[in-house]
Amino acid sequence: ADEMLALVRAEVGNLPKRCRQIFLMSRVDGLSHSEIADSLGLSVNTVGVQLGIALKRLRSVTDRYLS
Repeated sequence: ADEMLALVRAEVGNLPKRCRQIFLMSRVDGLSHSEIADSLGLSVNTVGVQLGIALKRLRSVTDRYLS
């Protein structure tokens, strides 16, 4: 579990800056899509797309680890 957590943290660190910022605001700070969008001056759709990119990359890391 520690090894997978380290892989996930590393992948979060490798996300593009804005994507990482949105992911952390959502998952760590617990902000909604609309709160993130308002805070960063983005559309709610852009926030959703960026979160999707982050989650897809993180799933890729965990899937490789588990297989």
